[in-house]
Amino acid sequence: MYVGTYGDIVFNVSHLQVLTPSNISGSTGADWADHEVLGSKTKSQYLGPQLRSYQMDIQLSSSFGVAPRTALDRLQEMSENGEVHYLIIGLAPLSMNKFAIESISDTWDVVGRMGVLMECKVSLTFREYL
Repeated sequence: MYVGTYGDIVFNVSHLQVLTPSNISGSTGADWADHEVLGSKTKSQYLGPQLRSYQMDIQLSSSFGVAPRTALDRLQEMSENGEVHYLIIGLAPLSMNKFAIESISDTWDVVGRMGVLMECKVSLTFREYL
């Protein structure tokens, strides 16, 4: 079952593979400027919306049909090369704009024989790109 995508990374659940995001959280807001006025209160000015950002975790596990090292390498490559893609969860993008992977951190949970990565948790931070 399709869950979403980011570039060529497809989040899905099937009898062959489980690759799903968890702990998704996002933030957005507005940018404001304050102008001091002599003898009066400061005046606020709305400048525009802030860029959206989203954080999520992904569990990469060979027991769930995912090649953890390959997927981790691809995510790191996307981040380091500044690739931008639509971040889609469900049937709709999280914004009309694309996102870049601003940061990525990984925790290697299981390393098998010969140093083969069997399972790891990846934490991603996406930043809206204009």
